[in-house]
Amino acid sequence: MPIVRIEDPVRRDAATRHAVTETVYRCLREVFKVSDEELQARYHTYDPQDFRAPGDRDEFIQVEITVFKGRKLETKRQLYQAISQALSEQLRISATSVLILLKEHDAENWGMRGGQPACEIDFGYAIDI
Repeated sequence: MPIVRIEDPVRRDAATRHAVTETVYRCLREVFKVSDEELQARYHTYDPQDFRAPGDRDEFIQVEITVFKGRKLETKRQLYQAISQALSEQLRISATSVLILLKEHDAENWGMRGGQPACEIDFGYAIDI
């Protein structure tokens, strides 16, 4: 059940914003093996004066992904590399300008599908990969 929040100090057209979101989704499907029906995302663009990137760079994008706790470090490493490389190529920025924050929560702390704790729902994919 990844929830993605993309923060960008660059005003990009709607097609590019959509493509960036789809790139992150593709990486999540490939690496975390999540299903399409559980993915959701928000794309936030900031005015330059409202966003300070490390080193005060102009080229920077932050991807925050909230997920259920349980993936192995190697799997997370694969996700970080996949997203960084894909966005670097897509946006023509350095891979070091992509910051990925993975926020993990126990499934019992997610209430969904009419108020059920997520730990009682079969999502059809493994978390402990």
